[in-house]
Amino acid sequence: MSLWLCLRFDVLPLEALLQQPEPQDNRATVVVAQRLVVACDDTARCAGVVPGQGASTAQALLSQYDAHILERRPEKESALLQQLMTWAYGLSPHLERWQNNALMIEVGSCLTLHHGLEALLQRIHNEMSLRGLTVNMGVAETRTAAWLLSHCDAHLACQPEQPLIDRLSPLPLTLLRDEFPTIVDRLEKAGIRQFSQLLDIPLADIGKRCGITFVDWFNQLLGRRQEPTIDYQPPTRFQDTLWFGFDIRNRQELHPAMKQLLVHFCHFLVNTQLTSGVIEWRCLRPKGGKESFKVFSETAHRQTKIWLELSCLQLDNWSLPEGIEGLSLVADQLHEALPPPQDLFHAGSHQASRYELADRLRSRLGLQAVGYLDFRREHLPEDTVIKTQSTHTMSRPDTIALGQRPFWLLPEPHPVHQEGKKLYWNGLLDVIHGPERIEDCWWSKPTSRDYYIAQTPQKQPIWLYQDRHNRRWYVHGLFA
Repeated sequence: MSLWLCLRFDVLPLEALLQQPEPQDNRATVVVAQRLVVACDDTARCAGVVPGQGASTAQALLSQYDAHILERRPEKESALLQQLMTWAYGLSPHLERWQNNALMIEVGSCLTLHHGLEALLQRIHNEMSLRGLTVNMGVAETRTAAWLLSHCDAHLACQPEQPLIDRLSPLPLTLLRDEFPTIVDRLEKAGIRQFSQLLDIPLADIGKRCGITFVDWFNQLLGRRQEPTIDYQPPTRFQDTLWFGFDIRNRQELHPAMKQLLVHFCHFLVNTQLTSGVIEWRCLRPKGGKESFKVFSETAHRQTKIWLELSCLQLDNWSLPEGIEGLSLVADQLHEALPPPQDLFHAGSHQASRYELADRLRSRLGLQAVGYLDFRREHLPEDTVIKTQSTHTMSRPDTIALGQRPFWLLPEPHPVHQEGKKLYWNGLLDVIHGPERIEDCWWSKPTSRDYYIAQTPQKQPIWLYQDRHNRRWYVHGLFA
């Protein structure tokens, strides 16, 4: 059975602009659009300001207060809702925006995962408190019913075990005025002002009085018509923000927020089957300023603990700016997660441990302090290995078929002395394998070599080749 949870943010126009709770007791903030009040804080509400009033009336009521009149910015509201949808995707894949200020989440299919409805609602309540957002919740078998119930008392709004009709009965029909203004006026003139009165009328009579469109809506409200399930398509970019409500004095005060944001980030990566090798931390100021630093990793992937450790190491080397009251986590470089290659018999040390060490050293010492021997797909052996500081272009050599080649190449090939068919380099050489022909650079300086494996008198295996152009021999590498 479907069960929908509505999260309605009535103060969204205000909270999207403030970004954090205002601590001043005498400060009143009002948001207006086209000279009409659309939202206000508790201080302004206590002074008599309500949505729908004119801006001049609100200013007059707040003459004794430190009043701030802000212009509504719909793009800020949309960005905040998108951020909340990214977070809510960790609760359920079936969600959508609703009525421009709400989220509708299908939770009936995932209650076992969240240990029941009560635990899920408590988790959401804690999350919204942490974000400084005011939310009203409603739970019902249909979307529209969940939205309507978010307007009633908490003991009815989130009690799906009670019959839906009983929970809808006390609600006023004025909640439908935005969608059906003419029908609501007509019903009120007939003395029908509550859902309980509407529910007592036979459906055929409702159709005669209100029309087929309203009957279809009414059947959908009561679950008599099946609603389509909508799958949310998450963005390919992650951004989430937390505000503290106070100035950050030291780095340790950032750690809990960093952990919370990384938990959200890693849940997002798991749910979307994505991964990332770089994240960006942005320390925010209330008036729009920010300072940022990036953290790189070859191994963190979707592991909160490793990302947090690397972030804290980098934070220790970063000069903490003053006036920081918020923290944002941004990840733009997301890509499809691929399973790492594993040894068939799990022999040897864990391959990732080498890269984890490099991640820690790089976070502590800086990006330029740690380099790699990187593999390039070139034919000539001396061009296949380079030193690099890049953390995003490195290929894993163990996935490339290198043949019987040594790990260590000499800086320059050493000439080999030849007498007849005998080769000498630190003694007489014994050729035991070959040849392997390598040719390249035909368009500029043609190169053609036949490579062999030989042994010195001390049984040291070496890699040598004969230049097919000048017929001379050279030692190019040593086997371990």
